[in-house]
Order: sequence, then structure tokens, then C-alpha cells
Amino acid sequence: MPLHKFPVHLWKQLRLRDGIYSRLPQHYLRSLEEARTPTPVHYRPHGAKFKINPKNGQRERVEDVPIPVHYPPESQLGLWGGEGWILGHRYVNNDKLSKRVKKVWKPQLFQRELYSEILDTKFSVTVTMRTLDLIDEAYGFDFYILKANPKGGPVLQVWDGLEARDVATACPTGPPAAPR
Repeated sequence: MPLHKFPVHLWKQLRLRDGIYSRLPQHYLRSLEEARTPTPVHYRPHGAKFKINPKNGQRERVEDVPIPVHYPPESQLGLWGGEGWILGHRYVNNDKLSKRVKKVWKPQLFQRELYSEILDTKFSVTVTMRTLDLIDEAYGFDFYILKANPKGGPVLQVWDGLEARDVATACPTGPPAAPR
């Protein structure tokens, strides 16, 4: 005799279809149902479940295990583009026979002035090189703020009272189309 009417792993999905959650708009429900994996920032994924060992030609299983990242309070004050501190260990003098000591790898931070065309304002912000690359990839600061996705992509932090909502409400006809 089963303990529950439905399996426990289905509760989250059933909650979205029944009860108060069912009153939410359909586009929002779709965004909640989609299982998004965060973009890998601190590691390169293999992209395959198996690889061939060059020594013996045997097929070996590989896993994409994300590195745990610590987001300090300073990351809330700037745009770090999903980067954070990595806590780990290293060997003294790169010698495996020597002592192991704790190490914290931190991103390189830059103080840059970014201009928002929609709000017609300049912001002095602490950013990383990855954030600057993402801004260039999105064709500008405004497009980066509008595209930033807290669930799967680069993390958009609230700073200086600016939010993506402010940029979106400043556009009377919605966000402008990105240049091609």
C-alpha cells in the first residue's frame, strides 16, 4: 500500500497545476516548469556522457559536476556575471608530497562606468571581465539587464536601486529590438 497518493518527486509539478498556483499566467507557469541548468561559469562541461580512453580504447563515463561557488555580500553590490569565490586547497610549492593549505580563488573586479540608453544615466559599477563580455554579447548594457535571468543565466543583482523592471518600465513600447 503506497504511503502517498502521488510520488513525492511529482509534488512540485502537481502544485503548479492545482490550487492557487494554477491562477498564475501561463507564461510564468511555463518558466517555472522548465528545468533550467545554470550556465557553467567556473568549469567547462564535457558535453557527452561518455568518452574514449586514449590508452586502452575503452569507453568511460564522465560527469559534469559543478564546482560549489560562494557568493560573498560584495557580489550583491556589483554585476559579477555569475562568478563568485571558489574555496579549495592547494599544495605548497606545487609539490604533492608537501602540506595542503586552504586557498580562495576570487574573480578580478573592475570599477567601470556603464551607460543606460533607456534611463539616460551613467552607473559606476563593480564588474568582472565576464560581465563585460556578456554586455558586449547582448549588444549593450540595457539588453544585458533585460536578458539577465536569475534562474539560469547570469545573476542580476539589485544595486543602486536599478532593476530590470525599471529598465522595462522606462520603455513605453516594451524593450527595444536588439541590433542584428
